[in-house]
Amino acid sequence: MNNLTLTCKDSGDFKPHPEGIHPAVCVDVMDLGLVETDFQGVKKMVNKVKITFESEALTDDGKRCTVFRSFSASLHPKSNLSTFLSKWRGRPVTPGESIELQKLIGASCTLVISHQKNLAGKTYASIDAVSKPTKKVTPSGTYDPAAARQRYAEWKAKQGGGQRSDVGGQNEPAPAPRSSSAVPAPSPQSGEGIKSGAATTPPGASRTGNDDFDPEVGF
Repeated sequence: MNNLTLTCKDSGDFKPHPEGIHPAVCVDVMDLGLVETDFQGVKKMVNKVKITFESEALTDDGKRCTVFRSFSASLHPKSNLSTFLSKWRGRPVTPGESIELQKLIGASCTLVISHQKNLAGKTYASIDAVSKPTKKVTPSGTYDPAAARQRYAEWKAKQGGGQRSDVGGQNEPAPAPRSSSAVPAPSPQSGEGIKSGAATTPPGASRTGNDDFDPEVGF
């Protein structure tokens, strides 16, 4: 082939979630499985989860905006997930406590979102902070977890099965093709205390009969 010229095309007119303080609701918790992470030059495989939120902000075509953040699947006191959930509900995750991640779905919150750039120079939405809800936000019903998982399956096939970890936003591929209620099984050595499987306790009720459940937040 002579005079072959290739052009690097932009990924489209995608716009990240608007910056600012936004009332939102959790619409999905996904098990990403083992993901390769790189921290200070040290690579390792870490079990991760991805929490997706829908806010009241609207896209150009009038649909509700979504934004997500990924975490290591651990409730260790120093873990990012433990800190995030503690700030979300306004009280700390205590040692020995177990949280069924499905309870996050449908729970309202307040998100602080900023715009950051990835290594490729693309702008994405970063969830910088979370706090208890100032209002109840109802999911619009337009988010499709099955479609998200299908997109991930297609992306993973193109990548040869590998997956890299991003901090958060909307630039990460959709998660692993599992059921919408899928959550990771806790690592025995981590002591993370995350419950897996479908929730069997009615909303608003405590599995242990104590006051751990916060009806305002949902978990």
